[in-house]
Amino acid sequence: MECVKLIKKAKAKLVGFASVIDRSTKKTLKIKKKIISHLKIDVPTYKANQLPYKLKSIPITIPGSRFIK
Repeated sequence: MECVKLIKKAKAKLVGFASVIDRSTKKTLKIKKKIISHLKIDVPTYKANQLPYKLKSIPITIPGSRFIK
């Protein structure tokens, strides 16, 4: 969605979405157009109060590199 903002700001035309791995679900998907991806993976997500017992002991980390300086 960050890229969409940049495309709109540049007054360019958005022609589609592509990713190497698509881990979105119908519930979490903010993109209404078709996504082209190499691989689709089903990754379950949970609300904090519905976290399975096995996952509660694993520390939470923030994925990705956007916060690296």
